Formats: sequence, C-alpha cells, structure tokens
Amino acid sequence: MEAQPYSFNAIYDLCRCHYEDILMRKPLKHILDNRRVRFINPRGKFDYCYFGDFYFSSGNVMMFITNSIDYVRYHRPDQLSNTLWSTVPVIFAGVETNVCDDNGNAIFTYDICDFSMYALMVQYMSFNEPCLLADNHSVPLSWARQHGGFRKSGTAFYDLSKDLFEAFDQYAIWNINQYDDPTERQKAYAALKAPMFIDGLPEPNMKWSRSYLDINEALDENTVLCCFKSSFKEAFVDEDGEFIEDYVLFANNYPEDYTGERLEIVINDDNIEQQVTDLMLKAHRTPENGFVLCDFFDNNVFCDEDRHTYAQYFKPLVDYHIQNVIIPNWILEEWIKDI
Repeated sequence: MEAQPYSFNAIYDLCRCHYEDILMRKPLKHILDNRRVRFINPRGKFDYCYFGDFYFSSGNVMMFITNSIDYVRYHRPDQLSNTLWSTVPVIFAGVETNVCDDNGNAIFTYDICDFSMYALMVQYMSFNEPCLLADNHSVPLSWARQHGGFRKSGTAFYDLSKDLFEAFDQYAIWNINQYDDPTERQKAYAALKAPMFIDGLPEPNMKWSRSYLDINEALDENTVLCCFKSSFKEAFVDEDGEFIEDYVLFANNYPEDYTGERLEIVINDDNIEQQVTDLMLKAHRTPENGFVLCDFFDNNVFCDEDRHTYAQYFKPLVDYHIQNVIIPNWILEEWIKDI
C-alpha cells in the first residue's frame, strides 16, 4: 500500500522529523509542498497556517506558534517557553488537497462533498491523490470530476468537544465515511463555514490592560509588582526619623499598602536589558498573572536618555503582543520615537 502523504499521521511524523527546525522557526513551508494546513482555533473558527508554524504536543494536540494579537490570550506555555512566541492549542482540521470543486472552492481533507446521490468525506487513502470515502471503497477526486463532478457541501467538524484542545483523537472526528443518515448529513452541511461544538469553547487566559494611568487600578490578587531598585544599599532617614540602610526602589507610585509578590530589576548597566527580558519571559510563562511595572519617570536618577532606553527594552511586548505586563502609559509613547 502506498503512503498517505497528507494524512494526519504523515504530518505528525513530519513534525517529529523536523521538530528542532520548527522550534528554531526556520522556514519550512516547502516540506508540505507549500500547502495550507487548516485548524480550528479556540474561538471555534477555521484558520490556516503552513508547515513550520505548528508542532504536536503530548496528547497529539496541534500547537500553533504565533505572535498574533488574536491568539496570545490563549497562550499555553510549552516548548517555546524560552521565547516570547505564543503556543496555542488548536484542533487539526485537514490539509489543502490542491483540488477545487466544481464551484472553485478549495478542498481540504475532512471536507464533505456531494457526489452523485452521496455525501462523502475527503481523505488520502492508498492513492497519492485525495479520495471520497464510501463505506467499502474510495473514489479519487479526478475520477469523480469525470463522472458528474462534485461540490463541497460541509465538513466533518460537528458535535465536537472542547476536550479535543486537550487531547486530539482523529477518530472522534472521522467516525463515518458515507453520510447517508439525513441527520448526520445536515450536521455536516451546517459545519461548512464553522465547526459546531456541543460543550462550549476553551476559556481564554485573563485579558490584561497593556498600560495604566493609576497603578492601583492595575493591581489585584493575581498581579506581581515590578520595580527598579539600586544595585547597592544606601543609607537614608525615613519619615519617622529612623536611620535606614537598604536598597532604594525607583518607583514613584509604589502603593504604600502593597503586600503581594514583588519582582525587582537591579539598576546595572551590564545586564539591565537581560533582566527586563527575563521579566517578560517569566510573565509569558505565567499568563494567569499580571506583572505591573512601577513608574520610574519622576526619579531624578534617570535622565531622559535613560528613560527612553529603558522604555525600549520593553518594546518586545508590542512586537509579540504580550498583554500581561502592564506598564506606565508614557512608555507606549516612547516606543514610537525610534520609528
């Protein structure tokens, strides 16, 4: 029996063979002959990508690699946790066949096509071309075109469970070949434009505001307070007249009653950019928490050039649409000065 080059199992194996290159974000579209791969996103819609933009995690779940603002809030830290790329669980929904139906619609595997009096699903079987699957045989699309033609009328993505975002089972989708039953056929037709779920969709991670004017409005029980501090202890007298020797926090809006977790960035010309990067990586690995940066604009220790430089260290937040690092509003204005 010949290989099934565009089946789920074949694509899964290709991802394993090119796993390191995928994680290195190398251009790999050619591996799958530049064909689009279809998937169902966490909002329950069809979307498309190319080989190299995804891999499969444990549980056979397709993990879409992206920095799109539409997907970041569904980020699940996984194999790219040492980067700011987001990895999002999605549902594999077929591959482009490079064949169109009689109306010019692109055909993907798992599509349902009307042929003669039948409604049949498209898959790759023992041929190197896509076929319409009947109960005990298959019809190559080239043959079907010569014998009456075929029209895309639906997809096999109905009665889905959101558990498929946690553990993918292709046989939970590919459960019948020939859609003789009127109820099954109508469900398949209804899923032409968008999949149908029986138990809702995954909840996104909490959505955070990118910036703040009042720091108190940005804080809650799930936030970590971040601030710059001196690299060595300094001696000073506090408001009560007591002599204190401690690290100085450069945070002109530090809440007096704050008792939660704190993350400090030590002012050190040698590694401050790396510390900011580490903060952003930690935030991206824990999307359930917000990381609120204290304002340092009014501290005399920083000149205008320092403020601009430090603000630019946070620029990857907008490049990768990381939403759970909440910054003073003026930093957004600093980002555009270098454009």
